[in-house]
Amino acid sequence: MQTTHRVFAAAIGFIALALQFVLEVRLPYGPGLLASTVNFFSYFTVLANGAAALAMLVPVIAPASRLGRFLSLPSVRTVIAGYLIVVGGTYFLFLRHVGNDQGLERVADQLMHYVTPVLFMIDWLAFVPKGHVPWTMILISVLPPLVYGLWTMVHGATTGWYPYPFVDMRSVGYPEVLMNMAGFLAVFLAVELALVLIDRLIGSVWQSGR
Repeated sequence: MQTTHRVFAAAIGFIALALQFVLEVRLPYGPGLLASTVNFFSYFTVLANGAAALAMLVPVIAPASRLGRFLSLPSVRTVIAGYLIVVGGTYFLFLRHVGNDQGLERVADQLMHYVTPVLFMIDWLAFVPKGHVPWTMILISVLPPLVYGLWTMVHGATTGWYPYPFVDMRSVGYPEVLMNMAGFLAVFLAVELALVLIDRLIGSVWQSGR
């Protein structure tokens, strides 16, 4: 059951990423293959979905490898789950009506923002051992989003391209962008805290039921 679910979820994840990549690099009047590739990997959605797809597949095909063991850790899977919750929630609240995505673009959006997060949360709830995530993981989990935010500012200032409207310094300005980033870091902290609390609660129930 676990293996089937993870292989299926990994397949969905990689298909969505491949589809989005093809759409990104073939857009008319685009910046070219190299710049489009850099832009593609400058979406937090892509990074989170890539981490989720790897976390689903590698522990199945190479469980004894260093990466397989790392991606199997409850703390790592909890961090990825938190990222996907933020990705899905941000898209639903702020981005689903931005632009006019149709056809394959809409398919890719739905897969990355809804399907993959749901599949990963099912895996986290059903198959990840509970009660093993340290509290220190909450603070550590915000380091990747913090680095991503710094990259977004530097890359955007250099190229004039921004992945999301709420980090576009040209239209909203530096003060608001910094406030938006601080708000998202707070959301990341809150989501990861909630997941650790759920992890501890389920873990204690499992222990008391033995």
